[in-house]
Amino acid sequence: MKLQKENKFKQMVISTLSKASLIAGIGVLGLVFLPNAIDVIQTKLDSNKQTEIVTEAINPEYQQETPNINLDENYVIAEETNKYDFQKLKETNPNITAVIEGSCFEGGYYPIVQTNNNDEMNYYLKHTVDNKQSPLGTIFTDCNNKENDQVQRIWGHNFNNGANTMFTGLANTCQNQQIFDETIRQDNSLKLYTKDGEYNLEVFACVINNPTTQAIGTYNDQNQFLDDMENAINNSIIQTNTQLNENDQVLILTTCTDISNSKEPNNRISVYCKKTPTLIKEMNQGKTL
Repeated sequence: MKLQKENKFKQMVISTLSKASLIAGIGVLGLVFLPNAIDVIQTKLDSNKQTEIVTEAINPEYQQETPNINLDENYVIAEETNKYDFQKLKETNPNITAVIEGSCFEGGYYPIVQTNNNDEMNYYLKHTVDNKQSPLGTIFTDCNNKENDQVQRIWGHNFNNGANTMFTGLANTCQNQQIFDETIRQDNSLKLYTKDGEYNLEVFACVINNPTTQAIGTYNDQNQFLDDMENAINNSIIQTNTQLNENDQVLILTTCTDISNSKEPNNRISVYCKKTPTLIKEMNQGKTL
């Protein structure tokens, strides 16, 4: 039985690594951007537009203080309880599936789109959420991930523009222990919102790595999951006291370092977050996210 589990896990890793070759275009195009003066202005305008799209979808009836609930039970949450009107967001782009918030983001939040293939990922490298061609791009979920995977990855650009555009502020914050402790760790502001739930994102590691070496998806061997997460912690630039168990979900926020050479394999910053639900909405057949 143990051998079968190990074989299943190896198959998952092999599958993940083979699929990861599809995102070679990301390595070629890069997720770091060294803008000229005109592009700085353009990315600023496009970033403000993405923030505006999210702002307009905030539900005025949303209560900031959510009730304490037992996450082992199912709860039907009234539509007005959702912070964001995803139907409205999908009018801008039907691929929008989430909003990420944090003090490290310019404007406070960004929309996230779900990609289904390598072509879509390459498209969102150079197009905003409202389908405008721009170096800003859009933050997107890796096309190899499914909705309920235990380990998911989200990609975003890193800009050398002196601002917190896209994942720039996240990368800068999580590479400095003092800045991290005084901002994200202290204000607990990093959160993810979907139409079916709200989640705290607790950073537990920041690693400079080749992201294709990290399996994404659902682990068949939970001991291997814990080993992988421990490896990330051991190689982390920052230190936290976050505890993980075998059933936890992990969201990895990945961007480029300032290494613009795409041939350098370890040219990505991966911020590992424990994804903990704080409010859930009952789904079909009584299943919860």
